[in-house]
Amino acid sequence: MAAAGPDGAGVPDGVSRDVLRRPLPLGYHPLYRFYPGGALTRAFRGLPERPDDWWSEDWVGSCTCAGNPDPDGRPQGLSTVDLPGFGLITLKSLAQAWPEELGRTEVLVKLLSPAGPVPLHAHPTRAWARRHLGSPYGKTEAWILLDTPGDGTEPGYAGIGFVPGVTREGFACLVRSRDRAALRRTLHRTEVHPGEVYVAHAGIPHYLGPGLSFIEVQEPSDHIVIPETSGADDDGATMGLGWELALDMIDYGPENPSAGNSPGRDAAATFARARQQPRVLRVSGGRRSRGVRLLGDDVTEFFDVSALEVADELEVADGRFSVAIVVAGEGWAEGEFGREPLRRGQTFAWPACLALRVRAGREPVRVVRCMGPREAG
Repeated sequence: MAAAGPDGAGVPDGVSRDVLRRPLPLGYHPLYRFYPGGALTRAFRGLPERPDDWWSEDWVGSCTCAGNPDPDGRPQGLSTVDLPGFGLITLKSLAQAWPEELGRTEVLVKLLSPAGPVPLHAHPTRAWARRHLGSPYGKTEAWILLDTPGDGTEPGYAGIGFVPGVTREGFACLVRSRDRAALRRTLHRTEVHPGEVYVAHAGIPHYLGPGLSFIEVQEPSDHIVIPETSGADDDGATMGLGWELALDMIDYGPENPSAGNSPGRDAAATFARARQQPRVLRVSGGRRSRGVRLLGDDVTEFFDVSALEVADELEVADGRFSVAIVVAGEGWAEGEFGREPLRRGQTFAWPACLALRVRAGREPVRVVRCMGPREAG
């Protein structure tokens, strides 16, 4: 074995670092989760139609194990690359074998499409996760909306952050009473649309409406507390911490969130922070192609996301690992490896050592690049 990690996985003998000199296809990677979904994701990927089910999350690019096993008790979560002649090898194994060539993989990328409303939940900050979970990562996350058809009765929506007047004590009472409708009323709600980008910062409670298809980019952890629960599995809903400690994880407002009793932000302030404003980073081909950063500076310390909007061609040679998702159009990735077709629904790992050029085909192509934290400076 060239390298072996603590999970027992490794790179088989005969595999060299030369495999990182081309785009690495990342296949459909469904996980069994706590809510149903997945049909819109499979449609986006061009897979055979199948109704929504509990294999609802597609962990596109992951070196992270999920917090729950599959129905047979097996660990799940690590993405794999199919290397010709060697079969499936985890992305984590490649990162352990050649960390410099592959680059920083501290990001978790998913394709999600919940069938029904996703319960109100929240994730810890890094400081809280270090103190109570022994983890270096919290879970700030971003949603890049692909489609928002809703459920046929109302358009797609999301809830983010407490409305003014919510206190820790009052919120805890709603959790104990299992009043799910009242819990959802404690958050600001907004209609969402394709192309929009939102961030749920660590500690900020949020929920999602049904009929959404989106890319979720997040810190590489599966930490979650789910206050909107039936009570059948309080241990799972609190990560085994119990409600008293788990509810301390949540940000109740801007003035003194650690005290758990400050007023929430108003809607304007909440969505000014959550709704991201893309910025053009560079242009090419007579301004017909461009690279666009999708996240604000307060997010890129956790992870980074950019979009390549290519009407002719655009070079990628920044020395950064990325999970690349083709969200629209068709074209090619070209380099010393030759030519790799690109079409909507495909997903790849682009190693840091790889230089390539994206070219549009008969129509413009749009690729979302999901990366680890942006280097300071």
